[in-house]
Amino acid sequence: MKIAAIQMVSGLERNANLRQALQLLERAAAAGAELAVLPEYFAEMGADDAARLRTAEPLGCGPVQDFLAASARRLGLWLVGGTLALQADDAQ
Repeated sequence: MKIAAIQMVSGLERNANLRQALQLLERAAAAGAELAVLPEYFAEMGADDAARLRTAEPLGCGPVQDFLAASARRLGLWLVGGTLALQADDAQ
């Protein structure tokens, strides 16, 4: 199995980060990768933890999860999507 370890410099703009990630994933797929691993906070390197938590997604849906699923399907890759803030169920 060919694995691609993706390195990128993420910033504050999520859409720009996703565009950059897609370009790198496309290159990995074109080079024959079957699995691609994106870095921690690839989609949103917020100024602090509070900024990242404000964009937390519900488990199973949201722009970043949708991006990962669509990219995996379109490129025929298994993807590991770094750290992603998810909403937690407060009932414990």
